[in-house]
Amino acid sequence: MRTLLAILAALLSAPATSSFGLEPSEIALVAARGNRESVGLAKYYCRQRGVPESQIIEIDISPDETLDRDKWRFAVRPEIQKWLKKNDPDQKVRCLVTTWGIPLKISAGKPSGMDAEYRKYLTNELTSRTQKLRQIASALDRLAGGSPLTDALESLPTEEPTADASSNVDKLKTQLEAALRSAQERIVKLPAETRRTQEAQLQQLTTAAGGATVLLQAINQQIRAREAAGETVPTQLLQQFELLRGRTSAFTELKILLDGRPPSFERDETTLRLLEQTGGLLACIDWLKTQEGVAKRNERGASFDSELSLVYWPDGYELLRWQPNYLRGAYDSSQLRKAFPTLMVARLDGPDLKTAKRLIDDAIAVEKTGGLTGKAYIDARGLTTLEGPPLEPGSYPDYDRALLVTAKGLENLKDEADESRFEVVLNDEPELFAPGQCPDAALYCGWYSLAKYVDAFEWKRGAIAYHLASAEANTLKEVDSQAWCKKLLEDGVAATIGPVNEPYLVAFPRPNEFFALLVQGELPLVEVYYRTKPFNSWMMTLIGDPLYRPYAKQ
Repeated sequence: MRTLLAILAALLSAPATSSFGLEPSEIALVAARGNRESVGLAKYYCRQRGVPESQIIEIDISPDETLDRDKWRFAVRPEIQKWLKKNDPDQKVRCLVTTWGIPLKISAGKPSGMDAEYRKYLTNELTSRTQKLRQIASALDRLAGGSPLTDALESLPTEEPTADASSNVDKLKTQLEAALRSAQERIVKLPAETRRTQEAQLQQLTTAAGGATVLLQAINQQIRAREAAGETVPTQLLQQFELLRGRTSAFTELKILLDGRPPSFERDETTLRLLEQTGGLLACIDWLKTQEGVAKRNERGASFDSELSLVYWPDGYELLRWQPNYLRGAYDSSQLRKAFPTLMVARLDGPDLKTAKRLIDDAIAVEKTGGLTGKAYIDARGLTTLEGPPLEPGSYPDYDRALLVTAKGLENLKDEADESRFEVVLNDEPELFAPGQCPDAALYCGWYSLAKYVDAFEWKRGAIAYHLASAEANTLKEVDSQAWCKKLLEDGVAATIGPVNEPYLVAFPRPNEFFALLVQGELPLVEVYYRTKPFNSWMMTLIGDPLYRPYAKQ
């Protein structure tokens, strides 16, 4: 526990690894031409923050919350690019601010011309691997049953993929499990010499089906059995276990990086090779089924702001799912940041113009009066514990632990008098904070109440809050909407983050990373956001003053 706390303290006290320091002169605002409220808000921000009014980009656009994809591609994006090329040839502008009257999201549009080929590729890969798995199940049925197999894998027939080979995969998995148990029962009854040969063939088949993970589990069981019996575990067995565990861990990390890339034939081929090594055919099949779903759902929609981040990118980048955010801290030493220039984007918006203006006023007022004060509320779900074995990255328990780490890290922050900087209230029960349960609220992160805001808070001026749930920024204008971003803004927060559509959990800034940078006070809000959010050309949006530094004087 002490080691964990030391890491947390170091994380939250270390200086930001950034030389960013966003200046007002590096900001340009995007407003709707002919919309007095939109242009007026942009000018108000310029006056309050010292941004030159010449850096307001007025564009022709309708006030609807959703912008057609073709309108974005052929009209809006080129208009913004033209302004930047003319007025900022040296690319000194690093942050764009969208204002009231600018659409919130961009529609998915029509699938690209390559979609049919990509979906065909996925189907054929799924069909081929399902057929191979069926053949392994058949080979297991024959194992130790009188049919000699000199090399179980080499003897598998290679058949052409069939249209229905990928159907009923769950039934095939059940068949495979039954065949494996039956083969094990038959092998146990064989004479010792014959049994060794059959066991080797069994391991070969099961590794093909389940990858190195199956072998790792088997070795772990052997080690535990020897330890339970009081026997010395052979050094060679321990070394084999550690080697396999290290390889599996490395492959897992590499797959996470690949999953952060947009779908492509090259990415998918590399991913499938990795999965064959770690999880075998079973993992490949599960992953291919997921990718088929992605392609069928045409997941090309995005928040306006997230797509705007890539306005300097050449046209034609992949829109299916997401693109990596090269402003993340992980890319500080990478030349990709220069090769693919990315702009930070924040939004001054809300249910009404008064709220949008308040975001500016609250941020400035808090900075002038010594910074944000109040309690931090963290609403976990009780899915895991603070310490324990590693969790699957991006899983519900993984993010629940991130909330626990956030709470513990904030609790351990000290001021110059060695007093706690934050009073942290952690809820790790499945139920959310109840109405009226959270007075004096300055910071909040939690989950999970889909599009149903729970009015549990009395917000301090300048509060920052976000809720981990799908589509909580789907609208800021619909009167009857109970989505969290809209309701948080109505209730008084100064900044929030949310997705305009299903983002998947991995798209959210991890709360432990986001709040760690925020409370350091060295970076403004928009830089904290872009150093911690994983993707662009995707669903997330930041609503708030980009220059807001609630803890600048602390």
